[in-house]
Amino acid sequence: MSYLLNHEFIGVHILGEMYGINTQVLNSESILEQALKDGILQCGASICGIQTQKFFPHGLTSVALLSESHASIHSYPESNALFFDAFTCGLKCKPIRIVETLISYLKPKNVNVRTINRGQNQEGAQPIITYNNQIEEQVHLRRI
Repeated sequence: MSYLLNHEFIGVHILGEMYGINTQVLNSESILEQALKDGILQCGASICGIQTQKFFPHGLTSVALLSESHASIHSYPESNALFFDAFTCGLKCKPIRIVETLISYLKPKNVNVRTINRGQNQEGAQPIITYNNQIEEQVHLRRI
């Protein structure tokens, strides 16, 4: 007996930045990884693995591969700031929970968040480049 799994081509992409975070926190691999892991679990996603790279003299990048896609953070202790993004395929996960968890752990003074609904029948950001292979090598550009 075989089973056919039907996965909708749909997802939510959240990205943004946080400002006014303590420098030591932004340089702590253990705190940032734990915040990311806890946020991913809160959002309902499954972690396949996490890769973290510390940089000299400071800062780090942590990327989580999820069954549903990915989540990442990039710290800039010298600016007391952090970039983040989370993309989850399907509708079961709530990637905004990752942002909420990061806020809880990091206590930023300011947060900017953007949400893009992606996939079929989704209203979101307009594409920067659209390629239609029905029309020979025609590429349309649109500036945001």
